[in-house]
Amino acid sequence: MTDIEKLLAIEEIRQLRPKYFRLIDSKNFDELPDVFSKDTWFDSSDAICDPIKGQYPGFPKAEIARGREAVVQSIIAGLPPALQSCHMCNVGEIEITSDTTAKGIIGLTDRLLMPGALASAGYGYYYDEYVKEDGKWKIAGATLKRKRVIFEDDKGNGV
Repeated sequence: MTDIEKLLAIEEIRQLRPKYFRLIDSKNFDELPDVFSKDTWFDSSDAICDPIKGQYPGFPKAEIARGREAVVQSIIAGLPPALQSCHMCNVGEIEITSDTTAKGIIGLTDRLLMPGALASAGYGYYYDEYVKEDGKWKIAGATLKRKRVIFEDDKGNGV
């Protein structure tokens, strides 16, 4: 792989996480499978777990989803219609490991609001693996690791 090919691969990979966030925040789930490889996996077991306070009461710990359809369905299940979400990511660190594989660490901040119930602000990192499948880079696997989750009632009071 030439330096130009590496840069083009890195740019294509960098666009995956922002696209993913746009699709889940807009609940445009029909396009979501396009960002994942067919054999993808997603570990969101710590998605609502604060490293200091632990798992937030009332929310089950997620299982690792395996396979594109299972991953998409687990994401949809975690974003009910009434939930409002806004996810932002940083540019990230991308390392090309072969002509068809790469890995990356992408910073994340998110705000979630369930009107009449609670809100949260979260901070952490996605540890992603990528694969070039059918000529396009896809997310082959991801682990979400939180650094902090702050829960509030829907009026902004800490809970």
